[in-house]
Amino acid sequence: MHATKQTSSSFKVGVLTLTAIVILVFTVMWVKGRSLSSGERVEVNFGDVNGMRAGSAVQMMGFRIGQVEEITPVVDGKNSYVKLKFVITVDNTKIPPLSTISIQQSGLIGEQFLEITPPKPETIYLSTSKATTGLKDGDKIYMSFNGELKEIAAIQNPEVIETISLRPDIRSQISTPYALKLEYMMSVAGLTFQSSNIDVKIINGKVIFSLLSGDPLKYPEKEQLYTVIEPMRITDFMDAQFRAAQSLTHTNERIVQILNNDTIFEISQSVANLNTLTQKAITTIDKAEALIDSSKTDIDSLLSQSATLVKKLNTLTDNVNGMVGDEEFKTTISTTAKSFNALAGNVNRLLEDKQSKEMLANINEISKNLADISSYVNTFTKDEKLKKDLTQTITNISAATKSLNDTLASVNKLEDGEQLNLKNAISDAVVTTRNLKNFSEKLNKRFLLFRLMF
Repeated sequence: MHATKQTSSSFKVGVLTLTAIVILVFTVMWVKGRSLSSGERVEVNFGDVNGMRAGSAVQMMGFRIGQVEEITPVVDGKNSYVKLKFVITVDNTKIPPLSTISIQQSGLIGEQFLEITPPKPETIYLSTSKATTGLKDGDKIYMSFNGELKEIAAIQNPEVIETISLRPDIRSQISTPYALKLEYMMSVAGLTFQSSNIDVKIINGKVIFSLLSGDPLKYPEKEQLYTVIEPMRITDFMDAQFRAAQSLTHTNERIVQILNNDTIFEISQSVANLNTLTQKAITTIDKAEALIDSSKTDIDSLLSQSATLVKKLNTLTDNVNGMVGDEEFKTTISTTAKSFNALAGNVNRLLEDKQSKEMLANINEISKNLADISSYVNTFTKDEKLKKDLTQTITNISAATKSLNDTLASVNKLEDGEQLNLKNAISDAVVTTRNLKNFSEKLNKRFLLFRLMF
């Protein structure tokens, strides 16, 4: 009986001792960040772990999937680094290749943890004048490293969309009616850049990336599974903020120097003068509109008389064509100035009198007046019908004089009686052109006087 009690006491002591040892081992392993998990163990290298310790959490998309087991510094001069090993403790959890691994901190002074971000496509928008693209899903994207093009990414779902459908901030960067939406997935780990800092060129069907700054990127020396993002120490962050504050202070000082009281007064005066000038310009335009409105009846009369002139010139042409009957002289339309010059030579050779010269001079003057009036009206009015009528009248006069010139080129074949009939037709046209010239001069002077007043 006594021996049985001693055995029972010894067994209890052994159990308590073994339990204490197990607890001690687990405690030490927890403090050192070690785990008995049989999950996947991953080793990555950082240039600086910014105070992270073993036992820190490992998260993927905000969900804890493991913990840091071991952090070992490797000192090798300028090639020194920190080796970090972590274990995945959640079953059936795999880290996708090309994932990004970074050291994050919960809050400004919170605990640090390792964040794993699975790869995801990036999107950039390019200006294009075409409604379609020759790029296909899976096409490669290249970047130059030491003069050699290397594949760095693959295109996903390229498409051309209307620029107007984009967000305002993106739309402001596109200068064409269409935009090429280019999604891409990185295929090389260890390359980091922002899509907003990328210049894109398509050369011989190849999409080539380069940095807008022109700085070269270093291609990973050895194949990597993941992209490691180096942490920024709080001291580095504060230093960057301090430099930014210094730059802002310097800029403000320069602005204060530039915008002294005299400069501000001059700017105020310039703005006031600009406002005054704008008001005067509005008044001038209003008066121009009023002048055009009051002159519409006269302009319509001028257009009507010009149409009559065109009819008479066409009648003159038809008379000559009827007498000569030679179709080969009906050539293509040339410019108004050349038509007038050729017309003058042909009529002078036919009649050699003052009427022909007067008619041609009148036509030239009428066309000039119509052109000036059209210029004034186009400047000051939005009446599209009035603009169209003026333009069409000038075109009609040009076409009529050209047609007359073509037919007169053959009048040397006419007999005396036929030339007399032609002379009578020209006399009739001279009267019309004389009246129309006087009327167009009067209307043109009205617009010229208005322009000189303002």
